[in-house]
Amino acid sequence: MSPPRRPTRLLPVIDPARCTGCGRCVAVCAPHVLCLERQGWEKTALLHDAKGCTGCRLCALRCPFGAIEMRAAPPAVQCLASSSACSPITAATAPAQAR
Repeated sequence: MSPPRRPTRLLPVIDPARCTGCGRCVAVCAPHVLCLERQGWEKTALLHDAKGCTGCRLCALRCPFGAIEMRAAPPAVQCLASSSACSPITAATAPAQAR
């Protein structure tokens, strides 16, 4: 008998090319793990606390531009439950598979 599998943790991955910085995802995020980050003259959403993300998908559902996709967290982020450190997850750093 194989050991029980841990559920894959899904985290929001924000595509900066599609994100307009409108802040709708930030407003709907109950655990407040998303923020807007200024990059030059533009703003973009950023997951600043992967450990606190519940994976509820409200941010992805609320984004009218399709800039947020829920993807399986990379192993390094999966381990953040025991760490207070967090690195931003963007479309460039997230794994390609969503499940």
